[in-house]
Amino acid sequence: MEDLTTDQIIGIATGYRNMARALNEFQVRRWPEFTHEQQLDVNAYQNSLLNRAHDLQSLLVRPAFKYPLDIATDIVQATDTARNSLKIIRNLTVALNVGAIMVALASYVARANLRGIQTALRELRELVMLEEEK
Repeated sequence: MEDLTTDQIIGIATGYRNMARALNEFQVRRWPEFTHEQQLDVNAYQNSLLNRAHDLQSLLVRPAFKYPLDIATDIVQATDTARNSLKIIRNLTVALNVGAIMVALASYVARANLRGIQTALRELRELVMLEEEK
């Protein structure tokens, strides 16, 4: 098992921060459509992603994997895909689910839970693909 490198950590943490920003931008664009509970949910997603980014960069969490380069690349790509999908998703519930899956992914990364990471990546891919087909 190898720790993620500094560059990999920076890439993942930057992705989390960018995703939190994208959720905020989505929230602002679609503000009237949100219920109060959905506002709270998306705010919690943003906070969670920012906290995970901070934990990674401050080395409070030091995940290790058998193939860290592959894992880091997959995480960064998935984060970019999720962030970009928020620009085209029309369904508010789907967008909130993208945010929830990203929070789950960040949690699995922090615990170096490979199976959880793979599940979150697969669910995110499936959700985004379904929305792109519409």
